[in-house]
Amino acid sequence: WAVGLVLGIRVFSQQGLFLLGGLLGDRIGYRRAILIGCGVRCVGFAVFGFSESLTVLLLAACLSGFAGALFTPCAQAYLADECEDAQLRKQAFALHNMASTAGMLLGPLAGLLFISVDFSVTGSIAAALFAVMTLVQWRFLPLKDLVSGEEPVTMLRQCLDMLQQWPFLRFALLAAAYPLLFHPLYLAVPAYSHAYGGGQAWITQVFMITALVGVLLQMPVSAMRQRWLSEGQGMGAGLTLMACSYGLLAEPLVTLVGAQLAVQVMAVVFSLGSMLVLPLLSAHVPHYAKRGQLAAYYGFFAGVGGLVALLSNVLIGRFLPADQAPPQLLWWMLLVIGVAAAFSLFWHMRSIKEQS
Repeated sequence: WAVGLVLGIRVFSQQGLFLLGGLLGDRIGYRRAILIGCGVRCVGFAVFGFSESLTVLLLAACLSGFAGALFTPCAQAYLADECEDAQLRKQAFALHNMASTAGMLLGPLAGLLFISVDFSVTGSIAAALFAVMTLVQWRFLPLKDLVSGEEPVTMLRQCLDMLQQWPFLRFALLAAAYPLLFHPLYLAVPAYSHAYGGGQAWITQVFMITALVGVLLQMPVSAMRQRWLSEGQGMGAGLTLMACSYGLLAEPLVTLVGAQLAVQVMAVVFSLGSMLVLPLLSAHVPHYAKRGQLAAYYGFFAGVGGLVALLSNVLIGRFLPADQAPPQLLWWMLLVIGVAAAFSLFWHMRSIKEQS
């Protein structure tokens, strides 16, 4: 429960505050918000490294999360603003997803190595990396002019406008299935690995497989999706694959092929689904955004996902038994919820296309 809470607070303080970070980015500029966010995350990871209580861990989680709330929506808005052509934007976000996948999944591998030394070393190295990133982006990230809308609006007015856009709200709610399916990779799958005797070795294999598949196949998968599937079909197929990957950890397949092979196949299927859906979700947000408010829309979109991630992390952590395999119901629930969201998202995209 405590691990789920820390992970949930970490995610929610980032994605739950994305709206605030996006609103600020639209006003102070994307580059400045990115730099401030990287600096704050440097501090947050340093606090992580030397915390010795749950309270300080939660403070560190909030700091590092808020940092991401500053730089992530602004980085997405920066990229989307550079790529005005819709097809080029999808390709750009596919490349972005390839790089972020490598970071998110190779990072824990490095963490596993450093944890065996001391957790303070892990936090210090992570803080140092973000200090370097702050300097690198200050030196090389080009300045961008602020994009102003047709008329200046307050932050409150922006929020009310987004809440009144039902198609955007529906899209954000359905797309929240992605973080709901993604975050068990860091909580439920390790519990599965330990319960079946795989321990750290199996967790390492999962991260290595997902990282390699993501880096090597992201661009080919995106090219095939562009050729064979519509935007809605790609989103639906991606979420379906992610959901079905958890069904591979259920008892029937584990009994048939063994727990280790099941989790390895799961990692491959999960990665293929993630590669299909995430770039499309990110590239579609500007469809709803008003001029000069792009970062705020990215922030609101990710904030909905952050709330879902917080609730799902705490619930999953609460019901994971100690030193036992996760309950079979967990895998089937993830499967059913993911498939239902996939079909709903497909029909949502189809209705938008018909209306346009």
